[in-house]
Amino acid sequence: MKVTKSKSKDNKVLLDIEVAKDRIKKKYDDVYEKIGQEVKVSGYRPGKAPRHILEQQHGALAREEVLKSLITETYEQSVKEHEIDVIDLPQITDVKFEGDVLTYKAEVEVKPEIKIKQYKGLKLKKQAVKVEAAEVEEYVKQLKKGRSEDVSDEKLARSLGYKTAEEFQDCIQKQLFLKKENEERSRLEKDLIQQVLKASSFQVPQTLVVRRAQELKHQAEHQMADYGLPAERIQERLKEFEPKFKAEAEEQVKVFLVLETVAKLEKMPVDDHVLNRVVELLFAEAEWE
Repeated sequence: MKVTKSKSKDNKVLLDIEVAKDRIKKKYDDVYEKIGQEVKVSGYRPGKAPRHILEQQHGALAREEVLKSLITETYEQSVKEHEIDVIDLPQITDVKFEGDVLTYKAEVEVKPEIKIKQYKGLKLKKQAVKVEAAEVEEYVKQLKKGRSEDVSDEKLARSLGYKTAEEFQDCIQKQLFLKKENEERSRLEKDLIQQVLKASSFQVPQTLVVRRAQELKHQAEHQMADYGLPAERIQERLKEFEPKFKAEAEEQVKVFLVLETVAKLEKMPVDDHVLNRVVELLFAEAEWE
């Protein structure tokens, strides 16, 4: 097999593929063997009909099967051997299949080449996290509102399984502190990712954006259906949210592609946990102010 790879427009790659004669011959042999086992030929037992009889009666079928099979196999092989990171189905054109010659072109959209100026040594500044007494008091106040009768802090604490009001309030203080810590961690993570995005340049593939927007739309549709919204209302809301879905999808695709690029630069395995690993790396390599 001979493959010539060249860049096409936007994020696309063009492959000129020529299939070797011996491969075509072998595929024909395999296809005719299969046809001979599956079809009934008058006067012959299954698998015993001569090749020239099968060619006369099922030549068009064999040619179609050989062509379809060879294009699928050689395209997939070409993509794998040239390490092409495809994101959509190929456009197959200029197919020429006469006798023992098969050539065709395959144009396919690929992930963009992403250049990142910096992802190590990013600047981070953590904001101090503390819980004021007034916040604890407000939390207790909101809990009391949910009770049918007014209760003292002591009774409320005991009703929730605490010995004293002080112990209960101390627990609330710790919970609020942890919540704020998590929020601060989330803010810092977003800050890191935005810095990496600003340090990178590439064209976002709209194929991935459209695909992700559809996924977000389907998720929202299922959630609204679970909440019991009428079908007509769901469709109205989905139409309202379309710009939001597209914006969120574009941002998510950008983040994924950039973090995936960092993972590849760091030779990390690209699996379901890759994004978490990259974020951990960004934190570990950051410079804290």
